[in-house]
Amino acid sequence: MVRILVSILFIIVFNLFAQGQNPALLTDKIAIQESQNHRMKSAFKETGNYAETDFIYQRMKWNIDPAVRYISGKITTHFKSSVSDLTEITFDLSSALEVDSIIQKNKKIEFTHETDIVTIPLQTSLSENQIDSLIIYYKGVPPETGFGSFTQTIHGINNTPIIWTLSEPYGAKEWWPCKQSLADKIDSIDIIVHCPEMYKTASNGIVVSETVNNGKRTIHWQHRFPITTYLVAIAVTNYESYSDHLDLNNGRQIEILNYVYPEDLETAKTQTPVTLEIIDLFNNLIGEYPFASEKYGHAQFGWLGGMEHQTMSFMGYFSFGLIAHELAHQWFGNYITLGSWQHIWLNEGFATYLTGLAHEHLAEDYYWGVWKNSYKNHVVSQPDGSVFVQDTSSINRLFDSRLSYAKGGFLLHMLRWILGDEVFFNALTNYFADEKIANGFALTQDWITHVETAGDTTLTGFFNDWFYGEGYPIYTINYQQYHPDSLIVQLSQTTSHTSVDFFEMPLPIRVYAPNKTDSTDFRLNNTYNQQMFVLNPGFSVAEIVIDPDDWILCKTDNIVETPIIFAKNEVLVFPNPTTNKVNLRIPGNEWMLKTTFYSMKGACVEQVLTSNDEIDISKLPTGTYLIQIETNLSLYSRKIVKK
Repeated sequence: MVRILVSILFIIVFNLFAQGQNPALLTDKIAIQESQNHRMKSAFKETGNYAETDFIYQRMKWNIDPAVRYISGKITTHFKSSVSDLTEITFDLSSALEVDSIIQKNKKIEFTHETDIVTIPLQTSLSENQIDSLIIYYKGVPPETGFGSFTQTIHGINNTPIIWTLSEPYGAKEWWPCKQSLADKIDSIDIIVHCPEMYKTASNGIVVSETVNNGKRTIHWQHRFPITTYLVAIAVTNYESYSDHLDLNNGRQIEILNYVYPEDLETAKTQTPVTLEIIDLFNNLIGEYPFASEKYGHAQFGWLGGMEHQTMSFMGYFSFGLIAHELAHQWFGNYITLGSWQHIWLNEGFATYLTGLAHEHLAEDYYWGVWKNSYKNHVVSQPDGSVFVQDTSSINRLFDSRLSYAKGGFLLHMLRWILGDEVFFNALTNYFADEKIANGFALTQDWITHVETAGDTTLTGFFNDWFYGEGYPIYTINYQQYHPDSLIVQLSQTTSHTSVDFFEMPLPIRVYAPNKTDSTDFRLNNTYNQQMFVLNPGFSVAEIVIDPDDWILCKTDNIVETPIIFAKNEVLVFPNPTTNKVNLRIPGNEWMLKTTFYSMKGACVEQVLTSNDEIDISKLPTGTYLIQIETNLSLYSRKIVKK
């Protein structure tokens, strides 16, 4: 997605870690600015006949002089009819730009250009799957919306001009005639840019030719993968270029092609090689970089952030976090693109979490810890908000750093905790390999299907709580320790927002001995309120910490050592498994009369007439037993394992 939100965050975040500043505070300010910049684009509606055509090829020829804010172009479009009787085709194009003429079958044809839509009656109607083409000639000064769809600026001490484009989400129509939709990717494109000789053009795909004639440089870029409209881009200035290469196991290479300002060339050469390590990591975690047969690249541009244009991200500069984030989008955002802006987290949440994984695997452990803690604190800084976007006309909400980025990324982190690494990363690779969404569009249900299949489980409750629901759990622990082998924990939770009444989550806790050097971790499968757990730490417990490694979006209200008041029908048997002794706890208004041990075949193996809560079972053989506890008021049954 557009990056003044997260990309500046990642640029600044990891520069500030050592200074102890909270990066999430910066994100809020960035998000406000980004939302304001998007506001003019929020009015865009998909009003054309998008579903009636399939764009299979576009050839763009543009004339650009970065010293002049102006564009002229020839756009050739090959399209296929998706209906039985296609009589017209529409393109999105700002009314500020002028259409000179439209050619079909070597003849000029009529058209209308009103309210940013070019409507073109076809010479003859097309039947379903029939292919046709036309050429649009246009020119003009692209409108200045305040966001940067088509931006002219300068760089360097010599004030060298640059023109660059950034179309996400709805800006493509402001500089070229296109289909601005999340319903159809262009199957293949060629981009040919004529500019003054001293400049070069960065774009999608690979360079197939570059010529200089009569003071004009012509660069021909070719991209042979499906591409959504907002990921088409050009940048023109006096670039210097160089390449790094990642060797693959089968003798192939992935080229990382860098177009940078001459004044930053030597610095960039020391910063971009880390891209090789990150691509190699993502290849192993997800699957091979999807555009490996062409290239991955960076083109420097005039924003303090980045934008993940397909095969060539536009970069303000080259920090580890920004490189990782924009690169991650090539898998999630470009190869697999969100099918609706309501599901923006499929782009932004995934790229956010993959950036975290890059820090986990390639940076020092400190940065992974800071990354998790900063984003967790950012999300729980407010009590509400869902990952799902109800109203995509609210640009403040669409690009909300706390929800679309941080909470979306942490949703994946929590799934990893619940399912385990093997299942989670199997789901990730299977999602990436899904032929139904490869080079196409996905919705959240596509991801849910893969994680449920990989984990052989249902996650309806999880996504109802964490994706559609709002808020997070707030935990309280009361605990009581009878001896080192019997720590009783009573876990309670409230929720920060009424949309979720209870978060069913496995909760990690860590218990510490008085010396603070000895500790033990436990996983409490919290399924109801005031739930009791019997733990065996093996030492006297001095402190309990909830979620010490930041796996869950939650807060801690209170942790206190206090006598446990048992709920009605609450019976505890511990430790379990055990070796020689078993302890029993029953409701406080009852007393034990008799305890009977049965084999799993139903045979009575021992009976104890006692009111004691500790029973010696050292003489019982190893195995699993059913304990029947008779009190003055009730009869209880529990299983226990004798080691």
